[in-house]
Amino acid sequence: MTALTYHFNIKRRLLLVKKFFKKIIPIGALFIVGLDCYAINLEQQKYKDFLLAEKALIEKDEQLFSRLSAKLIDYPLHFYLQYQWLVNNLGETQKIQDFLTQDNSSLYSRQLRQKWLKYLYANQQWASYAENYRAVNKVALKCRYQWARYQVGEKNKALEATKAIWLTGTSLPKDCDELLTKFKESPFLTQKLIWQRFRLAIYANKPTLAGFLQRRIVGAIAQADARAWRRLLKNVDLISESTFLKNISKLEQANMLVYATRELISSNLNAAIKVWSQQKNKLVITAKQVQEIEGAIALQLAFIKSEKAYTYFKKLNHKDQQLRAWEVRAALITGNWTSVQDALSQLPDDEIKTDRWQYWKAKAYLHTGQFKKARVIFSRLAKERSYYGFLSADYVLKTYILSNKPSVVNEKAIESLLRTTHFRVINEFRGLQRTYKAKQYWKEVMGGLSELELVVAAKIAERWKWHKQAILAMAKAKQWNDLTLRFPIDFVETIEKTSRKKGLDPAFIYGLIRRESMFDEGIRSPSGALGLMQIMPSTGRQIAREINYPWKSNADLLLAPTSIKFGTYYYKQMLKQFSGNFAVATAAYNAGPSGVKRWLKFDRNYSTDLWVETIPYKETREYVESVLTYALIYQRGLGGKKNLMIDFMPEIQAEKY
Repeated sequence: MTALTYHFNIKRRLLLVKKFFKKIIPIGALFIVGLDCYAINLEQQKYKDFLLAEKALIEKDEQLFSRLSAKLIDYPLHFYLQYQWLVNNLGETQKIQDFLTQDNSSLYSRQLRQKWLKYLYANQQWASYAENYRAVNKVALKCRYQWARYQVGEKNKALEATKAIWLTGTSLPKDCDELLTKFKESPFLTQKLIWQRFRLAIYANKPTLAGFLQRRIVGAIAQADARAWRRLLKNVDLISESTFLKNISKLEQANMLVYATRELISSNLNAAIKVWSQQKNKLVITAKQVQEIEGAIALQLAFIKSEKAYTYFKKLNHKDQQLRAWEVRAALITGNWTSVQDALSQLPDDEIKTDRWQYWKAKAYLHTGQFKKARVIFSRLAKERSYYGFLSADYVLKTYILSNKPSVVNEKAIESLLRTTHFRVINEFRGLQRTYKAKQYWKEVMGGLSELELVVAAKIAERWKWHKQAILAMAKAKQWNDLTLRFPIDFVETIEKTSRKKGLDPAFIYGLIRRESMFDEGIRSPSGALGLMQIMPSTGRQIAREINYPWKSNADLLLAPTSIKFGTYYYKQMLKQFSGNFAVATAAYNAGPSGVKRWLKFDRNYSTDLWVETIPYKETREYVESVLTYALIYQRGLGGKKNLMIDFMPEIQAEKY
């Protein structure tokens, strides 16, 4: 594959010239052949010159690089050659500043700026560093900026700004050492700030940092408080001892009780409830702290499906959106549908109108004998292409409405977008088989496109089999009804063969891939999961041993056949482990089987839709809803088996797992 393949603008010009000469003279045909060859040779030469220029840069042949670069002024990746040269010549201040002002390379401008700032810092060019710094989230760079300001005479401003950097519960990077030395010597570091960071270190479970900070705390009472804090950090159960809080300042007594109770809630809920109820009225606890702890207790009770949860939620005075949602779920856990209706009535209009709560409102009507009201809501929801829409359609025996409306984009629009500077850059990166850079640049470009251009871009991405980019472009354009673009079908032979061998419906594997990676074969998640089906390397190695796969490295998981083989195997294992319940197995695929087992501990039977609704993790809850929905959409797109959502909703038996 060469960059020439993608030069649609040249092809179009050639086509117009051909048409013109065909009308004038027969010998024009010979001329066109020559013109074709000339254009092709010209583009091939640019392509070769670009690669030679990069080679010259590596070999530090400045004369050859300059000569080749001058020939490539109108080449789409000329700016990228400039970028590479500037990275190797960070002392060229004026040329760097000129490059940073270019509109067509903002991605590489940001990258160059960071490399340049690193150079300026290393060479102690403080004024230039301070002038050219741009705000970022990296603490090390924030420290470097304030140190540069300190060096150019803005000492007070730099030290004042250092207060925000100081307030963290974790150790600061070495880049901050010089700045912090001056900060600690200055009046800007107060006892209040030291105490604030000390508490943050406790909350972050950083005993070494807490010990370091304790040495800077002044006063006998304050030191006693700090020692108690560090003892509590080692053993949170000390809060239950009647004498532990004696001789502690009132403020820290309250803070310690809140901290310890918060920690106990997840590890020993009964102990947390006991110590909180015994001591909260003896100490000076703020209303905010009461709300925080009692809300956390209510949530944890709901997470473990305790019927006491709803009572706790009822007592809360101020509830945010999360607490309101979980109050409804706590009511669902009780099985008391009148309580469910009461909880739903507490939701504001913008929340109760969502598909989720409309579905449960309809179910509450159904279970309280208000069948007509239930049917009205179910019938309305049944028109939606969603998890709750499909569930509702099953209740009123309606066919699922997919509303597939493929986008119509003509070739002129595609060619027009491909001729733009940005898309020529993307095409050249593709031609050079630098797919990562092409996709990186694509992501940058999407932010500046109109809704219509986004749809055109999605069509282009589809042709390139960049399914993730097509899906995201359609989402950004808010075009939800082109199911061909939003639910691609790829890797067909591998998915069909692998899933059939495991006795699985291929639609489920498509659904998992759609949710996990959007069909991006080379994707790597922040947590380390790899490939189409997002397998963790540790899980991959385990599967390889179990199926006698010749494992070479983690990179195996970035190969589509391997990822599909491993993901399908793992999903089948989850189905076996959880009695063939697709919803539970899907949750286990996302959150792991051990976590799901904890969520299955209850003393009465649960409908699967209720179990899904009360999954503690929002990510996993939405993941299950999405995968089940996607699988049903794919079933209808593939033209095979057509399950209903209700097929995935068997009753879950108490203490079965």
